[in-house]
This record gives sequence, structure tokens and C-alpha cells, in this order.
Amino acid sequence: MKYYYDLHIHSALSPCADVLMSPNNILNMASLKGLNIIAITDHNSCLQLDVFEELKDSYDMLVIPGVEVEVKEKYHVVCLFKTFSKAKMFQKTLDFYLDKKMHDEVIYGEQNLFDVFDDVISNYQISLMGSSNISLLDLRKIITELDGIMILAHIEKYKDNIFEKMQTIYCDIFDTIEVNFSYDITKIQPQLDKLSYTILRNSDAHLITDILEPVETIELANLDIEALFSKLKERKHG
Repeated sequence: MKYYYDLHIHSALSPCADVLMSPNNILNMASLKGLNIIAITDHNSCLQLDVFEELKDSYDMLVIPGVEVEVKEKYHVVCLFKTFSKAKMFQKTLDFYLDKKMHDEVIYGEQNLFDVFDDVISNYQISLMGSSNISLLDLRKIITELDGIMILAHIEKYKDNIFEKMQTIYCDIFDTIEVNFSYDITKIQPQLDKLSYTILRNSDAHLITDILEPVETIELANLDIEALFSKLKERKHG
């Protein structure tokens, strides 16, 4: 059966995300749009996921805990987890690898943490901007230990040699790749055709209106996390 998805959504904890990107607003909008699977993927943080865990059972969709990590090599990697407890375990890793520099709210806006009523309970003061101190190889090792998924986010933003690297030195690093939904995929279709990965189209939503309409589908035997992760790890050939 085909299910509608958007696996790259930011809450207002992420720098530059709109304050309306609160847990209930995100879940309600995704539900109204008829999505079946969403993932919450804040920049370099899993701290907002507790609220999503508390709210998720009120919605008829699969809500996946995740994070968008910027590694030392400057790539953005969407990491997905099978359980919220494993995402919380990964947060301890992030705490170790992130620089403890203060966030500049004047330039980049607030990093808001919400409660289950969408009230702002704090403005997170450690900057979630920029890269962490974790390498791509170390991230792969940690995510493998947590039985998670690694997705190279918005591949269209990197230099042309990223496609060569995806066939060689990075071929076993990522489980799949993403092309932003707003990008004209025909511009890089020849390069994508040479890759064996399943291609995801996500919103990378920082605004509530950016969350995808029910257009992108993934075919699964069942609407559950095991079926989804198995599908994301499939290769087209090779």
C-alpha cells in the first residue's frame, strides 16, 4: 500500500524555524493534509521530541523521532530512529559533540521549546547552528549501534562531486538520499539515475505551510516503523 510522507520537518526549536512550528501545529497540519508518515528532525537536537512522543497517539499517523545533524564535513544528515528512547540516547551523543556556544537570538531568532499545550516553556540558549564536531564515519557507527537510518539531506545543495562520492567512498555511509521537494529534480536526474538509493522528496519545513501536501508516496506492506526502515534501506540495483 502507498503512504504519504514527509520525513524532514523542523519544530521552532530549530534556528530560523517559524514560531508557529509548535508540536500541535505540526501534527494538526500534517493530519489535515492527509499525511501518513512524518518525521520531526530539528537541527542538532532531539530535545523537542518528548512532547511529540506524548502527543503522537492522538493522531492516526506514524510519527518518527529524528534529527538533522550537520557533521564535521558540513553535510546535513537526517537521522531517524525506531523509538523515542533511542533518540533520547542519541541526544547524549549530541551533547558531547556540540560546541557550547551561546545562540544569537537577535540574528537567528529564538530556539523555542514547547509543552504539550504549545506554550513556550524556554528558549534554548546553546546554539544549534552550524556543524557539530562529529565526523561522518563516527555518526555512521553511532547510528548503526542505535539501529537507525541515515539520509543525506538536500543532496542538490552540494557540489557535483557528491554524486561521485556517493558511488565510491560514501556508498556504505548513507541508507538513502533526499532531494528537497521544491527543487527541480530534472536538473540532477542523470546523476541520480547512476545511484542505487531510493530517492526521497521531503519539505525540510521551517514554516507550517511548507509541510508537504499528500503528493509523495512510499510503498509499504504495513504502516509501521520496521516496514519503513526496511524500505529506506533498499537499493535499486547493485
